Amino acid sequence: MKITYKTHDNLEINSGQISILGTNSPTVYTDIIQGLQDENEKISIVDENYSALEIAHAIDWIGDVGTQNLVLTKYLRQIEKLFLRSVTDEQQNKIHDEINRIFNIVSEQLFLLDLPIEVNFDFDLKKLFKYCGIRFDPILISKPYGIIETIIKIHETSNLDSCIALTNVAHYLTSVEFEELSQLVKETNQKILLIEFTEIEEQSFYGNAEFYYIDTDFIDRKSVV
Repeated sequence: MKITYKTHDNLEINSGQISILGTNSPTVYTDIIQGLQDENEKISIVDENYSALEIAHAIDWIGDVGTQNLVLTKYLRQIEKLFLRSVTDEQQNKIHDEINRIFNIVSEQLFLLDLPIEVNFDFDLKKLFKYCGIRFDPILISKPYGIIETIIKIHETSNLDSCIALTNVAHYLTSVEFEELSQLVKETNQKILLIEFTEIEEQSFYGNAEFYYIDTDFIDRKSVV
């Protein structure tokens, strides 16, 4: 996958590798962030055959994990799908029996009230999923690395092909955590793009990630560090 910021070099996005687009230009930074959210026309994306891709489908925009407490909630629908696909017939029968038992208890208690009330039995696993109040571990998602790790694992488990896009990860991760992140991306074969507002002298933090840079003079620089 290739990402193009108008008048600048292509940014290559490969599975299993972190790609960095750094800049110290507020204009460039704003253009790219807005473009990756399909809010301007300065960003375009093509696949390996140079066929145009819709930004909304090609990019899973996360942004700044340090400022979004609800960044993971958008994945609950995907987790629901995984749950429904993974439940076996035997498990469905067990769930059905338990729900039936609960409805019978409620029905018996309502009968004692001697009122014209009846219970509507509803064996809907989607409703059960919501009723269970599924949520992410609050301790885990209080840490930026935990949030990123969870997103990557959701992408892997759900076979999502979009590129995860994050901003200013270096502000939140230690160098050790970044190395662990690089290894996780490699092991899960995911695509990760980091948009970093930084100076080019800081590129050593990103290890062997593919590093692209656009400076305040709008000049492209590229190196593998």
